[in-house]
Parts: sequence; C-alpha cells; structure tokens
Amino acid sequence: MAKRVQFAAVNASYSPSPSTPSPTLSLSSLPSSSDPPTPPVNPAPMFHPRSTFELKPSPLPSPPPDEMHIHFLLAFAPFGAPAVQYDITTPPTLLLGSQVSLEAFHEPATEPPLPSLSIICPNLLSPITVISGDVGYVTLSDVLHAIYHELRLPTNTAEYKSLLRDNTKDVDMAYYHRCRRSGDEARQLERGIKRVDFLMGKNRFFGLSGTLHGPDIWELNVA
Repeated sequence: MAKRVQFAAVNASYSPSPSTPSPTLSLSSLPSSSDPPTPPVNPAPMFHPRSTFELKPSPLPSPPPDEMHIHFLLAFAPFGAPAVQYDITTPPTLLLGSQVSLEAFHEPATEPPLPSLSIICPNLLSPITVISGDVGYVTLSDVLHAIYHELRLPTNTAEYKSLLRDNTKDVDMAYYHRCRRSGDEARQLERGIKRVDFLMGKNRFFGLSGTLHGPDIWELNVA
C-alpha cells in the first residue's frame, strides 16, 4: 500500500536543537476620484498563466518520508501569532538579529530536508518554486527570499483579466497603497501591478501549512 503523508491537527513543525529564535500605461499621480482607474499591467505573454491545480511536485528522496515537518519559524499556527513578524514586501534580511539569528537563517526549512519545494497560495496563479543552494537542501533563508522575489515580479494583462470581477478593485487598491508608501510613488506607478498586489493588501506572513498535494508542497498563509 502506498505511503501517505500525515498531518497533525496542528501544523507540524520542528525546532532545531540547540538553536533558539533569539497595467503598460504610465501614471504620474494618483487619481482624484474615489474609484481609481485600472492600473497599468504588462503585456500578455504568448501563453496562459498556470493554475495551482497544475502542480507538479519536485523530486523527493526515495523512499519519500512518512511525515514532513516545517521549521518552527515558518510554521502556520492557526490559533496563535506567527513566530516571526514579517511584512513580505520587505527584504527577509531585515529579520536578521532582531527576530532570526544568522544560524537559524541557514537551517533546513523542513525535517527531513528537501532539495526543493513549492509554495502555493489561493491568491496566486502559479506556485512559488524554492530551489536549494550550495548546501543541497532548502533553508529558511531560501524560502523567505523566494517568496519575497516572486511577489516582486510584475503581472501581465492575461493574469489581471483572470481575476474575478469582485477582486479587481481590491487588487487595484492594494497597488495604489503600495505605491504611496514606497517612497518613490511615481516610479512604482509606472512599473504597474506586481504579484504581491494579488494578495489584496494581506502582506503579513502567517506561516506555511501542509497540503494534500505532497510533502514538498506547502501553502502560504497571509493576513
């Protein structure tokens, strides 16, 4: 009988020992109307955006593990606060020293360690792929940097048009708000909508939770 990944009622996490956590148009200004116009997006590519239902799990060690645990600093706690207070629109290195030690930053993101993993989110049209670096396994740093860099990528017309009509206004508002607080509003307006705007203002990292797609596929929780 094939093995199945098991998940506890609470998201399973591990704590390393002895470490502890110590649209393309140009806009120059915001519209004066309370109902902003459609923001600029990039031209549509010659393909359709992928759906999260088309996930292809990355290679796993053989045989696959019976259980997979996520690093406690990355774990989703449905009934509590996240282990780290992180705004995913900012570089992960800002966590160093104040919330995450350099040692913890380079610890395996999962136990057992994985050479790669995928992160899905209901608001994103395609998964975030995390590939290990020189150490051969995905680290906590790899995960946070992959999320940060993926969400900074621009969207395109096809992706924007794939949104439900009720969601486009929230995405537009998230875009304008991000541009206003960026410190370089005019430049950010010209660059158009980014994937992070599809989160509709939910930029607080709330951890990763296991999925039924496989032990190397995790779901991003935001608030």
